[in-house]
Amino acid sequence: MRKIAAALAAVLLVSGCTGTGTSPSQPVPASPTGSPEVVVTAPPPTWRLARLPELGGPTSALWDVVSVDATHAWAVGSESYSPEKPDDTGKPLILQRDGTGWTRAALPPIAWHGGFNLVAADSPTDVWVVGNESAPSPDDQVAHVLHYDGTAWREVPFPQGSKGYSLITGLTVVGGHAWLVGNDQSDVLIEEWDGRSWRSHRSPAECRTGGTSFGGMPNFCNFTAIKAFGPNDIWAAGNGAWKGFKGPLLFRWNGSGWRTVQVGINNQETAFNALSGRSPGELWAVGEHGLAVRGGGKSFEVLRDAPDGPQPDVATDPAGRAWLTRTSLEPKADLVTYNERGWVSERAPQPPDAIGMSLNAITASPDSTTMFAVGSADLPTTPRYVRAVLLEYVAAPLPAPLPTPLPASSLL
Repeated sequence: MRKIAAALAAVLLVSGCTGTGTSPSQPVPASPTGSPEVVVTAPPPTWRLARLPELGGPTSALWDVVSVDATHAWAVGSESYSPEKPDDTGKPLILQRDGTGWTRAALPPIAWHGGFNLVAADSPTDVWVVGNESAPSPDDQVAHVLHYDGTAWREVPFPQGSKGYSLITGLTVVGGHAWLVGNDQSDVLIEEWDGRSWRSHRSPAECRTGGTSFGGMPNFCNFTAIKAFGPNDIWAAGNGAWKGFKGPLLFRWNGSGWRTVQVGINNQETAFNALSGRSPGELWAVGEHGLAVRGGGKSFEVLRDAPDGPQPDVATDPAGRAWLTRTSLEPKADLVTYNERGWVSERAPQPPDAIGMSLNAITASPDSTTMFAVGSADLPTTPRYVRAVLLEYVAAPLPAPLPTPLPASSLL
């Protein structure tokens, strides 16, 4: 409709009339030849479904996405998965974007069933993914880590992966170092790849002092997401509890250790699920039940009336605006941004044969307006299958300008 409206407005300007038959209140600019000059304004950016290569069924899904510039992006998930055979189906999937479209990435031989659920990158030649091997229970899952150097993907042996009890929830990359966070049973898992090997880090002191929190439970912390701004400036999000405190937390690495950062919320059983920002002073952290804060350092603002929904993700565009994914139980999905008017929601486009959709992750390019969101669409099948979807937020194409009328003198 915007294209049609823009073209119609151009026609009315050229003809010198409006839809009511009256003269326009402002004069139409004239070109050097004396003819009216057609002014074409760009439609605002919009979310649209991206075209993907054909994926193996009956079920496929995308779980995470990252973009390092206007040209390079990666999305990860799985295909060829059957809910009837959960332990011996599922093929890990990596899609790559080269600026013109999405194609499958060439992977090394993979002998395990499962998929990738995390991806992070520092440049087009430093990309990391994390996945899990299918297993009857979470305790039996094995983590796999792959690295792309701009030429080929290679698996990086991960010591924790062979133990089968680690849950990796966050991944970030900075200066050739990859950081993984998660949980090792009741302990926080923090691992850094220093270019040659994995190095384990200790969680903040409050998380492991051996005291008791609410209800007499031991002190604990969870790391659910991580974001690097520099080798000695890395932030993580999650929650924790100890005597006198229970609620969502941020955590900061300063090059020598991790410390907790409270955001002004206490005595609540909530946690941050996702973290984003353009700098340490412009952080956004979100969680379930409408939890959202923004700020930096020691000053944070709790934003009320944030969209509610399970496992939201957040990205920050180059203008500093936060974008959230929101999936309800219908299921349906929305993309929500925050501006001077507050929270503004937009229904996510979905395939025409879908009966619902879920969004799992969102990312923004640091140097362009392009953004991506990934998830899966529910199909009208019995049993219920899903198909991977990828959304792109791009500037809509300009409407074709109308021919400029020739000056009257040229028609004589």
